[in-house]
Amino acid sequence: MEFTALDEDATFPRIVLAKTSILSACQKERDSFVDVVGIIIWIGTITVTSRDSGTFVKKRTLCLGDDSGHSVDLCLWDLKAEEEGSYIQEQIDSGVQPIICVKGGKVSDYNGKSLSAIGVSTILIEPEMEAVADLREWMTLYYNVTNFIHLSTSSSRQTVSCTTTLSEISNMQLKVLESSPIYRVIATVKEMKTDEFYYNACINVVNARQCGKKTTRTADGWLCNYCNFESANMEFKYALKMCIEDSSSHVWAIAFQEAAQEIVGMSTKELATMRDENYPAFSLLIDGIRSKIYKFKIRSKLEKYQDMEKLSYMELAKTNKIKHTS
Repeated sequence: MEFTALDEDATFPRIVLAKTSILSACQKERDSFVDVVGIIIWIGTITVTSRDSGTFVKKRTLCLGDDSGHSVDLCLWDLKAEEEGSYIQEQIDSGVQPIICVKGGKVSDYNGKSLSAIGVSTILIEPEMEAVADLREWMTLYYNVTNFIHLSTSSSRQTVSCTTTLSEISNMQLKVLESSPIYRVIATVKEMKTDEFYYNACINVVNARQCGKKTTRTADGWLCNYCNFESANMEFKYALKMCIEDSSSHVWAIAFQEAAQEIVGMSTKELATMRDENYPAFSLLIDGIRSKIYKFKIRSKLEKYQDMEKLSYMELAKTNKIKHTS
């Protein structure tokens, strides 16, 4: 018997894609299987629906867009709704807008056109692939100026991101929406909370993913409130609260790691060190942030508190600086 040694950097199994655009995928016949790469525009909550057999199944719908300028609903079922769906939600909650690869997505003509990730489908989140890198480059250049044509006819078509005002977002009836949409607004930073702008994050890595949840100080180090991992070390991560305003209104928002670092221009640890060791420079930096106009991508969130529903805060996604103002 003869064996052939693989290179050290070889990986197995290797995912081979027959990639097609979202527009082309939705032109396929019902029950066709397609491979697509798309940007997560929004993700909904887990719901429970019944099959024709009377059994119940978990479902989670998200919206995918790509450089064809089109978007479509993608339905995650059962474990995919819980596992991949929950991880995608965590990424969005932390200010990251992930790109995913769907291999073997099933085309449906329910509610116009939609895709389903069923048992034989594979979901890859931010894989190291040329197609993902190409779409990320397109996203950087054109996403903020693209009005996606939504190919599904469910109520989710209302939630494709668009440019609007803070007043319009605050007045929306979010109860009727399954998902939290991402909007674009042009606004300035009116105020920032500089006393607590970061949290101590868990450094535990599970399945190549950092936990990143909040930790609590113990006698021996830091204990994660989420995964119960205890370590002598932790990592500073941004949770930057700021008041943003446009000509219509103002809202308090929170920018997590990636978005906050883009706004501030330095790491969490660097900013914390500057505040503690060189407060005049820190104050000058904060004043500089207030002097600029930004294009924000924000997501509104409806929360429950003491059996009351209210729009408690906005979450900032990635931002673009528009111009300097005097």
